[in-house]
Amino acid sequence: MQSKLVPGARPRVAHLLLACVASGTLHACWDDSSSNETPPASAPAPTPAPAPASYTVGGGVAGLSASGLVLSNGADTVAVSSGATGFTLPTAVAQGASYAVAVQTQPAGEQCSVSNATGTIAAANVTNVAVTCAVLAHNLGGTISGLPSAGLVLSNGSDTVAPTAGALSFTFATPVAEGGVYAVAVQAQPTGATCSVGSGSGTMGTSDVTAVAVTCSPNAYHLSGTISGLTASGLVLANGSDTVSPSAGATSFAFANAVAFEGSYSVTIQQQPAGQTCTVAGSFPATMGPGDVTNLSVSCTAVTGLSVVVGQPVCPIPGGVYTGHGTDASVAQASGLVFDRNGNLYAIGTGVKLLQKITPAGDVTILAGNTANGGVIDGTGASASFASGNALALDPSGNLLVGDNITMRSVTPSGVVVTLAGDPIAAGRVDATGPAARFGYIRGVAVDTTGNAYIADTANNLIRKMTPAGVVTTFAGGGSVGGSTAGFADGTGTAALFNNPIGMVIDATGNLYVADYLNWAIRKITPAGVVSTLAGGGPTHPGLADGAGSAARFGGTTDLALAPAGGLYVLDQAFSAIRLISAGGVVTTLATDPGLQTGPISPTVFPMPPQQTAGIAADANGVLYLSEGCAIQKYAP
Repeated sequence: MQSKLVPGARPRVAHLLLACVASGTLHACWDDSSSNETPPASAPAPTPAPAPASYTVGGGVAGLSASGLVLSNGADTVAVSSGATGFTLPTAVAQGASYAVAVQTQPAGEQCSVSNATGTIAAANVTNVAVTCAVLAHNLGGTISGLPSAGLVLSNGSDTVAPTAGALSFTFATPVAEGGVYAVAVQAQPTGATCSVGSGSGTMGTSDVTAVAVTCSPNAYHLSGTISGLTASGLVLANGSDTVSPSAGATSFAFANAVAFEGSYSVTIQQQPAGQTCTVAGSFPATMGPGDVTNLSVSCTAVTGLSVVVGQPVCPIPGGVYTGHGTDASVAQASGLVFDRNGNLYAIGTGVKLLQKITPAGDVTILAGNTANGGVIDGTGASASFASGNALALDPSGNLLVGDNITMRSVTPSGVVVTLAGDPIAAGRVDATGPAARFGYIRGVAVDTTGNAYIADTANNLIRKMTPAGVVTTFAGGGSVGGSTAGFADGTGTAALFNNPIGMVIDATGNLYVADYLNWAIRKITPAGVVSTLAGGGPTHPGLADGAGSAARFGGTTDLALAPAGGLYVLDQAFSAIRLISAGGVVTTLATDPGLQTGPISPTVFPMPPQQTAGIAADANGVLYLSEGCAIQKYAP
């Protein structure tokens, strides 16, 4: 079909075409006013692709009791409030995309974890992410000191822990939440002890508490018991340094000091009552249990004449047992005897060369020395040895001084033996210090209150003096300075004369008494060195006769001991007799073998033991003890 142009319209048409071309829409400029034809239809607009579907991510929350929890999925976050039971992240996730839910911020004092946290979005919302929260908690515990036994129960509220005996630490089974209050207490005390808690309360922080301190100390309990048969005064019971002195007729006793739980105790007879022997029932040492001991038992019986304390009057052959109890243990021919301040008797002799200890209860032990080796060897206990120990004394410090042949030895209460003065292979008479000093033969020792030792140097006829520092000088005898003349003369210091001085004893005022063996006399020496004759007739008048002063006769005195009322016991060994000198110098005879007297004697009060008596000693009450055979016997009037 052809268009028809209207005359005169060409210029207008041209302008329209140009305009339509410029607009890019020719069909819009089609002028159908002059045509009967329909213009062509426009092409339809394209349909946009549909947007992909998207879904939310969320789930449940359990245990959240604090604020501050923030969950995330990439950059998308949600804050979950305290007590919430569910959550939904605000931004939906396209189908087919992946997700990963995590805890971005933990709530205060809690720890949250996420399960079912990751996946790919299907055609539905995600609702199975599970967030589980729990309160943060830490262990509660600490240290223990001094727990001696089982039974301790510690508590923190309803939570308890029971440490074993000796435990050094503890931890409760249930942790304590951060910010939670704790208070550790002792719910039950251990057996025999009391425990306390330090730093036991507070508020749980962000880490374990280990600073709670439990301190335990043993309880202390008392010792007491019954007494039967006590009719005299003088009994002293001891538990270590703790003593009690029941009066005559007492039926019970109790120590003042308590003994700690599981502590050791030993009840002994420190001092016997006058004329009686008491024993403590039971086996000691014993261990203190969780309560007072009230069943101790002391029995006392009267003693008259001689009775065996320990050992056997006839020595066993081939040899004895030198440790044990009572008559099971031998104490062989002890010429040196001395008591300590606790009532223990120490014995030494030239035979078995042992220094033995005898407790008031009759237990015999070896403090030092051995039967295998002889000689002067320093050491402790059985590693030490003695050459010929036969003189014994106690110094103010509790050490024993032993006259050992030609040396002076010291023995501590723990059995440490050292040589103080003299040379074990060189006899002589030299005043000097320590090993430079020389002795002839030592048979007697006594010690004053300042620790000076007085020594009967028998072979040199001298009384020597040794200071605690080991300085040896001549105190009396010899006839002159540097002399060792034997004789019988009173005087001061070296002007006096002795003849084989043997036994010695010293009284509370410092007066020395000497058994002057071959002068048949008992001599007295004041602290100033003034020598006099207390009793005996001198070298021309031996014998066995009672009397006052020089009228008395002795046959061979070897040992002395302090008797009651200022008297002296004398072992007159040559006549197998025990003599008593009163404070006024009157001599009587306590015991002797029949028919030996050479003059009048008083009626004897006990029979002399059949075996030779080697030495004598007296306890703090003046009770006389004798070494006879392999036994220690006691005389009670």
